[in-house]
Amino acid sequence: MKRHGRLWDELVSWDNLILAYQNARRGKTSCQEVIEVDEYPEHYIAKVRQILLQGEPVSTGYRKFMVFEPKPREIAKAAFFPDRIIHHAVMNVIQPIWDASFIPDVYSAIPGRGIHRAFRRVRQFLESPNATRYCLQFDIEQFYPSVRHDTLMELLQKKIKCKPTLRVLREIVYSPGGGKGLPIGNYTSQYFANVYLNWFDWWVKQTLRVKRYVRYADDAVLFSDSKCLLHAWRKAIAVFLEKNLGLSLNRKTQVYPVDERGVDFVGYRMFRNYTLIRKASAIRFKRKVRAITRGHKDNSPGHLVSSVMSSVGWAEHADAYNLIRKVILDCTQTMDRLDDACEMLGIDNPLLKRGYVGVKR
Repeated sequence: MKRHGRLWDELVSWDNLILAYQNARRGKTSCQEVIEVDEYPEHYIAKVRQILLQGEPVSTGYRKFMVFEPKPREIAKAAFFPDRIIHHAVMNVIQPIWDASFIPDVYSAIPGRGIHRAFRRVRQFLESPNATRYCLQFDIEQFYPSVRHDTLMELLQKKIKCKPTLRVLREIVYSPGGGKGLPIGNYTSQYFANVYLNWFDWWVKQTLRVKRYVRYADDAVLFSDSKCLLHAWRKAIAVFLEKNLGLSLNRKTQVYPVDERGVDFVGYRMFRNYTLIRKASAIRFKRKVRAITRGHKDNSPGHLVSSVMSSVGWAEHADAYNLIRKVILDCTQTMDRLDDACEMLGIDNPLLKRGYVGVKR
């Protein structure tokens, strides 16, 4: 395995830090700490560069809060914006190295992949009914809190040998304390999750020789024409994860017939000939559309239109025409504010073009 050195000069280069600053502020320009940095960006970028060059701490604490959708989780986010700039700067350098080592059927936190690529891959597998009669579906119990810091650093060092870059990575990895755990709110955490499970992914493909396997974050599906083989794989997977990575399968892990239940994965419920939106996802879709339009006074017309259409575009991957139409028509406020925003932009309501409403009211 090739190890990469001489990364430091690229990491601390002015161009890389400017790119990291631009990426870190994207979508957060209304936050007070970002506004402060935006007033004197060159001053703050120079300060970040000084922190890196002088070996000062790059992780200065976390701001913790709870989220309750889709389930209750504690989010730990780097408390200071300069820390987040450093996270982006590191990822700009190491991400291309690791991207080349991941198997093709891992879809989370990798540029050019994502939920809908994972969705399409599962749909592609379902086109071979004899080979996908049964599905093994699993997720990992308390995955992010269970990641062992020592193991993650060992895996990072397999590809990276640049000592100052490893010093920064080590500080980020060990910053939560306690010997294990990835902060869910950190920009680096989703990507470190892929690094942590990369060994496992290759083991599934090369040792178990699974042909039809898709993983998104800590959720995965495997397909076979044999229920017995899937149960054998489940036992082998549980042993590998526990022995090598200190992880355990969620008790919801199961083997089931695809034609009877469909495959409930990445927010969709996929059958051979059609796709539904998962019930919980449909509820969140309704709430999101209404929340977007309720916040219209605080957002630009362009933001409102793009946000609504982004949600509609997500739902359109399923056979959800009636759901989308119902959400839009049931909320007069949504249509009124969308109409107003489109009028201010001088464009037609895009929902009219897509056939969800017959005529502008």
